[in-house]
Amino acid sequence: MWHWGWVLLPLIAGCGVRGGYSDTSDMQVLMRGAVGDQETILAKQQLMMDMMSNPDLPAWHAQREQMALAIGDRQFDQGFDRVFDSMTVALASLGCRVQNMERASGYITASIPELPPDQVQALRKESTRQYAAVKGYPADLVDKPDPFGDMYDIDTGRYMAGLTLSMVKQGPEVTKVKLRFDNVFYPPAVNEYYKLVWQAVDKQMFLDKGLD
Repeated sequence: MWHWGWVLLPLIAGCGVRGGYSDTSDMQVLMRGAVGDQETILAKQQLMMDMMSNPDLPAWHAQREQMALAIGDRQFDQGFDRVFDSMTVALASLGCRVQNMERASGYITASIPELPPDQVQALRKESTRQYAAVKGYPADLVDKPDPFGDMYDIDTGRYMAGLTLSMVKQGPEVTKVKLRFDNVFYPPAVNEYYKLVWQAVDKQMFLDKGLD
């Protein structure tokens, strides 16, 4: 692990010899800053490890469960095959990589769509702040400068996240669809993904009406 003292102590000593500092108070300020930086780095590293090993919170889980019931299920007045085809085209239009697709079971798994980079960064920063507060980290930790870059700039869960669409025929012209997201824990982020996918599905369903 990097130790700031290995670099700072020789530099401070050199400054004293060359007359860069008039007294020891300046060196003490510099040392306190170095120690503070190191404490911040270590705390951020611990926070990131906590988020990677246990990324969910009980309150987040409860919010996602409510969200799934409220906006995760949709019913379409269309036949099963039409809905299934529209779903696959909608996912492709969002750039989702389909990993498994079974028409017989009405089951599709795919990668999550991409949100705008600025929105992703803002959501990640908000979720990190909220997680840190719940776990008892200092309130200002996330906003403290870090020479190695902000932790919310690193997407630790993007490549593990995915979505699942399951479709059930409930009649000749009625199909129920369940949309769920895997390994997306922050409820506002889940909400944005729901909106993005359902908007694409509604658009594709409208376009496909002309095919019947």
